[in-house]
Amino acid sequence: MAIKKAIDYKLKVKPAYMQLIHTSAYEGPCRLGKGEQLTTEFDTKIGYQKFKTFKETLDKTYDKSYVEFMDPELITWTDEFILREAQMEKLTSAVGKADLFLFDGVFHQFPAMEISENFKVPVGVIGCCASTDGVAGLRNMDLEAYGYIDPTDANRQFKFMQVKQAMRNTRVLVILKNDIVSKGVLSTVTNLQKVTRDLGVKFTFINAEDLFQAMDAYTPEQAKEAEDLAKDLNDNATDTNMSVENLTKSTKFYVVIKSLLEKYECNAFTMPCFEVCATRKFNDEYQCTPCLTHTLLKEQGIPSACESDINALLAMTVIMYLTRKAPHMGNTHPFANEVKTDESTPSGLELIPEIEGKKNIVSTWHAVQTRKMNGIDGPYDKYSLKSFTLSGWGATVRHDFSGDVGKEITLVRFHPNGKKMLAAKGTIVAGAGENTIGCSTGIYYTVKDSKDLFKKMLDFGHHYTWVYGDYIEDLKELGDALNLEIVTA
Repeated sequence: MAIKKAIDYKLKVKPAYMQLIHTSAYEGPCRLGKGEQLTTEFDTKIGYQKFKTFKETLDKTYDKSYVEFMDPELITWTDEFILREAQMEKLTSAVGKADLFLFDGVFHQFPAMEISENFKVPVGVIGCCASTDGVAGLRNMDLEAYGYIDPTDANRQFKFMQVKQAMRNTRVLVILKNDIVSKGVLSTVTNLQKVTRDLGVKFTFINAEDLFQAMDAYTPEQAKEAEDLAKDLNDNATDTNMSVENLTKSTKFYVVIKSLLEKYECNAFTMPCFEVCATRKFNDEYQCTPCLTHTLLKEQGIPSACESDINALLAMTVIMYLTRKAPHMGNTHPFANEVKTDESTPSGLELIPEIEGKKNIVSTWHAVQTRKMNGIDGPYDKYSLKSFTLSGWGATVRHDFSGDVGKEITLVRFHPNGKKMLAAKGTIVAGAGENTIGCSTGIYYTVKDSKDLFKKMLDFGHHYTWVYGDYIEDLKELGDALNLEIVTA
């Protein structure tokens, strides 16, 4: 059974055009016209014409890569101001299937409200002036409603709705050892039931001993898959310091984790590093680290975070689903003043001449780079393979970030309360650590104010997920859809 990836979820929209049909010909404060323009027949004819245009707009304007339209309907109502059951029934089959009812028309806030009250399905309303009046009225009744200036605006907002639904279809497999909170990430979200209620992300927990049992029950089919993957990774790397035998030990772990994701119907992953490392199973028996698995899963659009860091994982789901890029994550620390490379600094990255004398510098480093940081749907980037350990085992993908100088990035992390996310923009000034071991591979970048970022990090924690590009404004709008406060730095 294949992993059902949440990133590929399509927003299911039931569209309807709403036309008011006047029962008799009259002119007054609610309508203007003369002759045929005031007749019931004219209203009916115009309704069909506008419905045809509405359907053409659905085909031309909206991005079908993340939106799936159900059959559109023409909903009519009269100046009796009653939405008849026969019209309401046109939408009945979509209840329980549609994520959103999309309404366009003229003076369509009344039927939109009737339908929302009846079916309790989120509605989106396009255009003047129903979008503002109708949505304000619905929200005042605690009903979920969205307004769009025009179809182009609706198409943009649908991406944020798609991310929201993708998160509701995310189930995280969490490996447990000793405690739900890894001692390496004390700032992690602990009220996961609230996360599920608010964002829809669900969690499945298994013990580390269950993982060990799965590793020990390794099948010949899994062994073949791991060996083939190791050879492919080795053949396409620009450089490596690992034997294929040691590389296969790491691909074995990936194959086993993938089988566990399938078994428990999960599509995201995290596990504690320090506590599992202390069991000596990964050191003495398996000789692998989780790093390569995190990389390979992310490249397929499956969020996978280090050290049981739920905050980083939630941020990863948001930025990955929004951008369809396979992100990097890592330890993040700003420099307080001008960088002096001859001084000891708590960086984690090698201090290099390129950052000498620069201000507002921040570093992020971990051995979980991906080959799809420019887009999951695009080609693989060039990469090298290096061992995590001095002993030559624990495969990691390495990227030469020095070639990315000048690129903008966006980094994100959830707050421990699960209701906020910190987002910051930076510009890469140097890459480092490509040829090192351990977690010490990453980037140096400038931010607007490193001290301000650090002060805000004190409320959020140390692991940050980042992607290429400036997505701050998108995240602000997405925050509205998720009812999530976006804190910027």
